[in-house]
Amino acid sequence: MLIYDEDGLNTIFNDPTFLSNYDVYKKDNMDKIDSLIIFLKNLEINKNYHKCSINKNKKYLTPESLKIKNINILLNKCNQNNIDDIKNKMIEILSDEKNTMVLVVDNILEKCISQIQYIKFYIDIVLELYQKCDYDIDKKIQKMKTLYFQNNNIENNYIGLCDFNKNVDDCVGLCMLISYLYEKKLIDGVIIDTIDILFHNIILDDDDICFKYISCMYNIFETLDKSYIVKYDSRLKDLKDSKISKKNKFIIMDILEMV
Repeated sequence: MLIYDEDGLNTIFNDPTFLSNYDVYKKDNMDKIDSLIIFLKNLEINKNYHKCSINKNKKYLTPESLKIKNINILLNKCNQNNIDDIKNKMIEILSDEKNTMVLVVDNILEKCISQIQYIKFYIDIVLELYQKCDYDIDKKIQKMKTLYFQNNNIENNYIGLCDFNKNVDDCVGLCMLISYLYEKKLIDGVIIDTIDILFHNIILDDDDICFKYISCMYNIFETLDKSYIVKYDSRLKDLKDSKISKKNKFIIMDILEMV
């Protein structure tokens, strides 16, 4: 078996004969190369790769693990007064480590689903990191839509009811996340589908679920061009005239009055 050192490989890779033959190979195998690139890009990232270590000491943290731990500590401290300081500290911790940044952005987007009250701060951080790493937000949102845009039937037991309620909260969280990303021009072309899902998932005879979806609609329409309200005018009026509580009717009236 031949073994090459760095200098030997550099000599080969810069050899005119090798480069000429390599160009011919690429032209003859372009379809295979393109298929391989698509395959590699679609591979799932191991979000816990940073925890892998040959050191069996449970107290030992890899450098990546320690950085992500410190990032999570900072995220838990986010508020309106310290967001700029938090962003600067995170960038300082991550430096130019693009692979770790990808994991952090992915983690922050997941947090947005369950921690709606912090979405505004989290998206500010995502905006800062997104410019420094290769992260496909559109692809992430499509996967999240597949996972969270469900309206499963309620199973007749306590666990089934808990799962259903969590699914409602996750759906609302994702809708709000999409709205913020759309407002910041990080994604495009998904806002109509998002509003349609809210209409579709409303359960008229469940006042609490109805309230969650209609409140989410209000928050989204408030950030959009008023032409969207005009587009959904008839559906909003039909919903207002349906058998829902006065509280929910008033929210829809507030939406209609935005125009």
